[in-house]
Amino acid sequence: MTATIAYDRSVANFIDKLSATGHVTHKSYKKTSVTLHHNAGRFSHQGLLDVWKERPASAHFDIDAAGAVAQYVKVNEYAWAVGNVAGNQRSISIEMANATLGPGWTVAEVTWKNAARLAGWLFAKVIGERPSKSNLFYHHHWSATDCAGPHMEQLYGKVLAAAQEAYDHFKGSQPVSGSDTEPFPGASFFHAGKKSPVIEAMHHRLVAEDCNRYQSSANADVWGSGDVKSYAAWQKKLGFEGDDADGIPGKTSWDKLQVPNV
Repeated sequence: MTATIAYDRSVANFIDKLSATGHVTHKSYKKTSVTLHHNAGRFSHQGLLDVWKERPASAHFDIDAAGAVAQYVKVNEYAWAVGNVAGNQRSISIEMANATLGPGWTVAEVTWKNAARLAGWLFAKVIGERPSKSNLFYHHHWSATDCAGPHMEQLYGKVLAAAQEAYDHFKGSQPVSGSDTEPFPGASFFHAGKKSPVIEAMHHRLVAEDCNRYQSSANADVWGSGDVKSYAAWQKKLGFEGDDADGIPGKTSWDKLQVPNV
């Protein structure tokens, strides 16, 4: 069975069941945004699957009326969700069950808050950018529709704030394994997802003291503004792989950047 995401809460697995319909496009794309939808109905996870069995539509996730999460499509794959090819390629779609039907199409607080929390996790673990107005969308961003409904339209500011809070939690609260958990100068000032004075100071020191040496030894062509993304790029160029290149300046990566292998 295809595995769901490694979320810190239970995720019901409908990936293979939806794939069995034959209308899931198993092609990977780089994801750069999250798009929120409403069900236009008060569906259970199974009820939504039953709808998608009858017509070629899908989303990566659904949040039901109780706030529970289900996954239907692998996060890097194409979902038939936003009515726009580029949007389906680049965005991860999250459906939300309605609490009431039209014209209000309300969504329960527990539903949209859990959708925002999941979005924060996806931005932290998959996309690598902090949620903002430029990458957290409602369905109508991509095509002519009222989705995610008038109720959610009024709540967008709260949804974005909740997604940002979740992102900061997932980037900042999880310790880095191994010796990277050891304290190092300025570590307490680091807050993941935002500019760090530690990274910024390191960046300026590297440039000022020995730019050519550091660039050549790490084969580096990225000089960022001291943010998490540019730090993660340095980690990758210095041999960090997978989740180890997380943009978090632990002691091991700090030391390695100061004295890179030549």
